[in-house]
Amino acid sequence: MVDVEFLGFINDNRLFKSTDQILLAVSGGVDSVVMAELFHRSGQPFAIAHVNFGLRGAESDADAVFVKNKADEYGVPFHQIHFNTAAVASERGISIQMAARDLRYDWFAQLLPENSYACVATAHHKNDVFETLLFNLTRGTGLAGLHGILARQNNIVRPLLFATRDQIAAYAVEKSLLYREDSSNIDDKYARNRIRHHVVPVLNDLNPGLWRTLPHTVERLRASEVLMRAELDRSWQVVAEPLEAGTLLPTTKLLALPELAFRLMEWLKPAGFTADQAKQITESLTKEVGHIFLSATHRLTHERAGLFLEALSTQTKFEIILTNWPDAPIDIAGQLALTIDLFDKPADFSLPANAHIACLDADRLVFPLTIRPWQQGDRFRPLGLNGHKLVSDLLNDLKLSRSEREQTTVLLSGNQIAWVIGRRIAHSFRVTGETRRIVRLVSVQESGKLYF
Repeated sequence: MVDVEFLGFINDNRLFKSTDQILLAVSGGVDSVVMAELFHRSGQPFAIAHVNFGLRGAESDADAVFVKNKADEYGVPFHQIHFNTAAVASERGISIQMAARDLRYDWFAQLLPENSYACVATAHHKNDVFETLLFNLTRGTGLAGLHGILARQNNIVRPLLFATRDQIAAYAVEKSLLYREDSSNIDDKYARNRIRHHVVPVLNDLNPGLWRTLPHTVERLRASEVLMRAELDRSWQVVAEPLEAGTLLPTTKLLALPELAFRLMEWLKPAGFTADQAKQITESLTKEVGHIFLSATHRLTHERAGLFLEALSTQTKFEIILTNWPDAPIDIAGQLALTIDLFDKPADFSLPANAHIACLDADRLVFPLTIRPWQQGDRFRPLGLNGHKLVSDLLNDLKLSRSEREQTTVLLSGNQIAWVIGRRIAHSFRVTGETRRIVRLVSVQESGKLYF
């Protein structure tokens, strides 16, 4: 019966083709040994991979020998590797379980293309799904954590999800299969083992039909997540307004949405914001503007128009010195491309209306010219203004975002600002009736988009 359900589950979920060669992750325990036996009996091409995590000394080494003998028995390719998992966990500052998982799947990812395997199969079953669901529930999770382990996830398949642990053990007895017992599976110091040994039996007593209803519950949770993700994507497209330096979420659109805190939590998660921050951000919408929220990679500012999301500036200090007029465009810190043209003033000359194009009196500019980021205290006389103005005040008047202000650069002639690039030219360097030669500077900003 298990053999039939095994093939039916593979076909129903389209896990792989009958001609594909599958890499089996075999630890030597009853679950993975039964999986290998089922693959062998089905005639599906396969290979075996075993990871020795070096956590149980001689016991771990004996597991490796056992699995190699199993591969030899089946006459299939065998791969093995040994890790000092405890050392890796300490070095990375993560738990041993997390380190073992990362090492295992990273190695599988190398083996697949090197050997043309279609995917890697693990021996997770129904009990693993339920235990994962409960474990995630105790830590706090969303729908993704509640539907647990999927039958297929990228190049990882779980062909035993149709079976319970008891069914797998009964099959091993029926086929007289030998396997290794992992002593760590009975140690209650691990949270998953406590759930397995003490929580699941109680729930099973409360509902003897648990294993029959579990797949339906998981499928409904998975379908709910798909619908939820579709709604999140749809509403993001309606609300989000891509701008030159980031993304604006207008307040009026946000406040019209139900469950706004949840939406912001999901929308902002890829940018590194936490659930607590999402709640604080939601509350800020009914307060005065000016609140700033930071993640490791992004900044979100509550501005008059709404929430402005931008990547944190990685701009470093730089200084570009020009000793003559360049022939090719100038790259400014990977953010601007500046082209410079020198020509005699035509009789019908008129000033361009685009702030990204500056026409200056070439003979008023004195080499060397300097291009650098603006600095606090920088001041100049903007075109048409009688007095001088701080660059910081100009940028505030233009209502630029923090990121746009940080990325603003200036062109200096000597120690005088001739152009706040892309913003405003200086009155002293304007084109007048006495100008004979004009230098035209055009700035083009290279800006990417944020995708969530």
